[in-house]
Amino acid sequence: MSMENIEHVVVLMLENRSFDSMLGWLYEHEDPEHFVPATTDRRYRGLQDVDLGKFVNAAQLIGRFQARPKRGASGFTVPTFAPGEDFDHVLRQFYGPGAKVGQEPDMKGVLADFADIVGPQLISLIGVPPGEILKLRARMQAQSATIMESYTPAQAPVLNQLARHYAVSDAWHASVPSQTNPNRAFLMCGTSNGMTDNGDLETSPEAKAVEKILKMAIGDDRVEAPTIFNALHEAGVDWTVFYQTGYLPPKIAPLLANLDTILKVLGALPLPGHRAARIALNLLRPHIPYLTSLSSGDVESCYTWRLFPHIKDGIPGAKDRFQKLASFHQQARAGTLPRFSYIEPAWSVAHSTTDSGPLKNLFTALGDDYHPPGSVLVGEQFVKEVYTSLIANEEAWKKTLLLITFDEFVGSFDHQTADLRPGVVKPPWPPGRHPPHQNRHGFQFDRLGARVPTIVVSPWVQRGTVFRSPTETPFDHTSVIRTTLEAIDRPDLVERFGERTKAAPSFADALTLDRPRTDARALAFLDVARKVGEPVGYGQTFVLRNSSGQYLAPLQPAMKVAGDGKLLPGDLMDAAVDLGIAALFPVLGQEKALLSFVAREADPPTRIAHGARGMLVTRESRAGSLNALGAWSDCWDCYYDKEYAWGDAISRQTWVIQKLDHTDQPLRYGDRIYLKNARYPVRGWLAHDRRRDRGKWLTTNAKGDVWTIEPAPARV
Repeated sequence: MSMENIEHVVVLMLENRSFDSMLGWLYEHEDPEHFVPATTDRRYRGLQDVDLGKFVNAAQLIGRFQARPKRGASGFTVPTFAPGEDFDHVLRQFYGPGAKVGQEPDMKGVLADFADIVGPQLISLIGVPPGEILKLRARMQAQSATIMESYTPAQAPVLNQLARHYAVSDAWHASVPSQTNPNRAFLMCGTSNGMTDNGDLETSPEAKAVEKILKMAIGDDRVEAPTIFNALHEAGVDWTVFYQTGYLPPKIAPLLANLDTILKVLGALPLPGHRAARIALNLLRPHIPYLTSLSSGDVESCYTWRLFPHIKDGIPGAKDRFQKLASFHQQARAGTLPRFSYIEPAWSVAHSTTDSGPLKNLFTALGDDYHPPGSVLVGEQFVKEVYTSLIANEEAWKKTLLLITFDEFVGSFDHQTADLRPGVVKPPWPPGRHPPHQNRHGFQFDRLGARVPTIVVSPWVQRGTVFRSPTETPFDHTSVIRTTLEAIDRPDLVERFGERTKAAPSFADALTLDRPRTDARALAFLDVARKVGEPVGYGQTFVLRNSSGQYLAPLQPAMKVAGDGKLLPGDLMDAAVDLGIAALFPVLGQEKALLSFVAREADPPTRIAHGARGMLVTRESRAGSLNALGAWSDCWDCYYDKEYAWGDAISRQTWVIQKLDHTDQPLRYGDRIYLKNARYPVRGWLAHDRRRDRGKWLTTNAKGDVWTIEPAPARV
């Protein structure tokens, strides 16, 4: 059975993770049940039987050091710095420093390339004078080595459980050995018109001016080529792009609209970097309309709308087909999704997990796209919510296919062996022709990037499937165009997308069943109904109630000054958080915040014992990556912040779970517990603050509140 039973194709493209980094250990202890096409090579091409010692990488960072691929990541924001992702960086990652394209790629340059990024970034974050840099050697090398780490199925359960429950490709490659814009262009258009790096096809003169002021790339490109949406329109097939944010973080638009207020706040705070931030913000005044168009959240700010002008120029009423993500969830649950849905994540735009300095913080953000240095926890929650909504309507789910893929591999190491190298592929244009843009690298688009995680999720997919190309041409993002157009019975439109798409294999063969499965809810990561007395596992959702009958309630943005709760006017609280004068505080009340205990270990126990340690994470979408509760010294109260992968903050975001009965039985719903912060062994017990506001805020003290862990409302 192929695509004939599918009425809803949903494509979700995430950001910047390699296959090995997210799914390398998927079949560590068992073998796949089914291969498409059938093969004698019934070996999952992950890391489970790879000699990791053969892939040791070396680098120079105040001396030579080495690192080998590592099972398990040391944190959910690993790597904590954005790796190099443009063509030159990827070239070095593939072939090593000074190597040339002609040789076989061995991925021996991953560490060296990342170390060159980590060194300067870490120095700038910590502000260490060059004469004292030797003190940072161990830390910088340890941070660099995280690029070789890979998440276990326990650390990234949503992707791994979906891949195990449905079908995964262990041989799907990025279309271009470079970054976001060219790879997403290949999914949309089958070509990037010769663009290899973000910014190659920028047309606005303001883009470069803004990039110079902010000292960060924007990449506001225009790809003048027909898209898959143009073909769907011609075929009379309905489609929708569901998006969350603009091209730049949505906080920027209200920030610029209230620029004088922000400048006044910066002037009143004699903190490092504020003077430089004021100068830069004043330089941005002439570009406020342009920056607003990138960040407003309106359709004109949407990534897909901006980069692919043939949509608005060639499709009447195209603007109505761009809707916010909330509409996706409503339509999925109602069973009214269009024939083709494309979901954009919320973009991560940041150099490091903990970007410091007011200007960087004001113009950067961590989204739910998995893009390092963003949090994998937030990306997992995003994918979980998409899947939960799709399976909510059983009749519609029987006719649905969800494809999850990533635009490029940058993010962590991915091993290369002879059977995994993509080899030579066709450029989008015929022999003797050239693209509209002649890239500075002389790249001919005849090589693919490294592997990216790609999963086909549908009730028509056999459990435990691994799918690969049925031809000599590997899967890449152009396979989405080919498979979709064949599914709507318009294979004649494929040739419009060029030679690469014409040669691309279809993934329709991954749907092998004659009748749909009915076990969509048999996945452990789902928020199902739970009863008092059932064991609590890491990652499961719950609510907390104290002995006064108050719940740990949804967060409230507030100023840090004595936790007084005063809000800035309008939408400026995000800016206040960026400036370090406000934070996202949990409060007590009758509303219930959805929470989870999360363990950092590669293999945490399935049940939580008395004395176990973990992060207390909010699942509120408002929190985004500011989701880990910590006890901080800059404020009376506890508040949510980004997960820190190094330094003193790790202990501040670690909570020890103490059962009142102190028994060896695992933690169960209905149990009463104390929560003790690992940083403060004596005065670290989570409690309501008795000093003001009738205990609305949370703090730590020597006594602590007694908390009852209760089941959260079921989502499925």
